[in-house]
Amino acid sequence: MMVKCPVCGAHVPPEIALEAPSGAGERYCSLRCVLVAEGEGARPLASRELPEPPRQILVAVDGSGPSLRAVEMASALARSHGGSVSLLHAVDPQPLRWLPTETALAGAERLGLRTEKIEQQMREDAEAQLERCRRLCEATGVPVSVHVVLDAPVRAIAEAAEHADLVVVGSRGLGALSGAALGSLSHRLIGATRKPVLIVH
Repeated sequence: MMVKCPVCGAHVPPEIALEAPSGAGERYCSLRCVLVAEGEGARPLASRELPEPPRQILVAVDGSGPSLRAVEMASALARSHGGSVSLLHAVDPQPLRWLPTETALAGAERLGLRTEKIEQQMREDAEAQLERCRRLCEATGVPVSVHVVLDAPVRAIAEAAEHADLVVVGSRGLGALSGAALGSLSHRLIGATRKPVLIVH
């Protein structure tokens, strides 16, 4: 059963609800509401005191299940607030250059499959995955743009986040050679950007 905050009316799970130090027994959704209740008495927050809802939402995708759910979540948020979604797939080509010369990749290069061609194939795969996600967004009527970036995923997402109100990522991703490895990167991203990050399981 959810707990209703007596200040702002938000419903939160009981395990994260906060109790005021005064011991009045009321439970609140956030420290801000606790402070309002303690210092000024319980009252609804004025609209100017509430943060603006996110309207420019960046979603980092890699084709994995969690990242597709991240797209669905971002679309729902954008639709409810009249916003838009920007889809980003960051392809990190660096691991290809770290492979030792005795690997199968080196043998493939001797057969004419150059690293540049592999990078191009990775880009095309990313574009195909983004197209699927774009259709998901358009089905909800949300404006959407798509971007493929050849760069380290954390850096690429953090730079794109400068133009967003919210970043949404999946909790787990595919391997680095398949695109943005969103699993561990989702946590590294939190330290790389000042923007809010929503991690979707």
